[in-house]
Amino acid sequence: MVNEMANAKNKVVICGAGMGGLATALGLARKGVQVGVYEQAPAHRELGAGLWISINGARVLNDLGLGSELEKINLPPVDRVVRLWNTAQAWSVYNKGAENSNEHTLYMVLRYELHRILLQALEQVQPGSVHLDHKCIGYDETDAGITVHFEGKPSVTADALIGADGVHSKVRQRMFGEVTQNFTNAIAWRGLVPIERISEKYRAPMATTWVGPTAHITSYPVQHNGRQFVSFSGQVDSQQWEQESWSEPGKLEECLRDFDGWHEQVIEMISGADVLYKWGLFVRDELPTWARGRAALVGDACHSMVPYLGQGVNLAFEDSCVLVNVLTGDQDIESALRQYDVLRRDRGYKVARASMDMLRVFHHADLGNEERARNYIEKQWSREKVRERYDWIVSYNALTVGV
Repeated sequence: MVNEMANAKNKVVICGAGMGGLATALGLARKGVQVGVYEQAPAHRELGAGLWISINGARVLNDLGLGSELEKINLPPVDRVVRLWNTAQAWSVYNKGAENSNEHTLYMVLRYELHRILLQALEQVQPGSVHLDHKCIGYDETDAGITVHFEGKPSVTADALIGADGVHSKVRQRMFGEVTQNFTNAIAWRGLVPIERISEKYRAPMATTWVGPTAHITSYPVQHNGRQFVSFSGQVDSQQWEQESWSEPGKLEECLRDFDGWHEQVIEMISGADVLYKWGLFVRDELPTWARGRAALVGDACHSMVPYLGQGVNLAFEDSCVLVNVLTGDQDIESALRQYDVLRRDRGYKVARASMDMLRVFHHADLGNEERARNYIEKQWSREKVRERYDWIVSYNALTVGV
C-alpha cells in the first residue's frame, strides 16, 4: 500500500504548539512531511514552570536529535528524596550511584527552555511552519481532506489534523462534543524561585517530594541563561474549585495557609517566588477513541492527567513518536490514525489512572504522626516499591511502537 505521507504535496496540520504538538511536527518534518503548526497564543511566552523528563520521554527527544541540547538545559539533581512535611527527615529514593539510576535518569528543565529547543529544531528543518495567533474553532472533513477553521483567520486544508491543543481542545470538542471534566478534590500551586533567595544550607541540587497528611510539594533545580532556580509544584486537598487553568495567579497568604506548619525550608521556598500560580486539578472522562477519520489527538487533549507521577509531558512525547511512526508507514492516513489509537490509548489511560492513584500515597493520615510516618514512608518508597511504581512506565520505548 502506498504511503500517502511520502507525497511531498501532502500536509499535516497540528493545532497547538506545546510539547506534544512541536514534537509531532518535528518528527514528521524530519521524515519529509509538510507540517503546519497553528498556535492560538499571539506570542511564545516565557512560562516559569519546571518539567522533569524521564527516560521514556528522553528517548523520543534523543531520537529527534535533541540529546545534546537537552543536556545543555538540564540541571541534574544529585539525589531524589522524600521528606516528611514538618521535620524534613529525608529518605533517598534513588541517587546517581543507585542500581537503577540509568533507567530512572531524570532531566530537570524549564518548560520555556525545552519549548525553545523544540521550536529551533523545527525551524531548522522546516522554516516558517509555526503560525501564532491562530485559534482553532473546528474543522470539516471530506473524502479528499480536512479543512481546519480559525477565529478571524483563513481556513487551512490538509490531509490530516492533529489536535495537540490541550485540555480545552477544540479538535476534541469537534470530534466528541463536550467531554465531562471531573474535579479531583485537589488544587495545585507552582512557583519559580531564584536560587539566591534560598538559604545556602538548602541549595543542594536535590529533587525533593515533601509529603504530608493533606498535601505534598515537589521541588527541583532548573536553569535559564546561566541562572539557577528552584521550581516547585504543590498539591493540596480541597473540596471546591471553579476554574480550570494552570496559569491563574494566586496569593502568597493563601499558599502559606495551605502549607501552615510545614518545615521552614518549604515556607522559605514558597515565599521566594515572584509569582505564585494556583489551579484546580481536573481529569476528563476517558474517550472511546483518540482518532476519528483524518483527525487524531495527542497529549492533554486526550489524556490530561494529574502530575503525581510526572508523566504528562512524557506521555505527550510518546504519543508524538508513535503517531509519526504510523503516519510515515505503509498505510493510508485513516488506517494509520486508527492504529495509533489502538497502540496508545490503553497505555495513556493506564498511566493516567496510576497517576491519580498516587494521591492516596502522597496524602495519608499516617504522615501526621512522626513514628507512623517513618514506617509509612519506608514502606511506600522502598526500592522494591519504587521499581514496582515506575519501571513499567519508564521502560516503555515509543521508538519501537508502530514501526
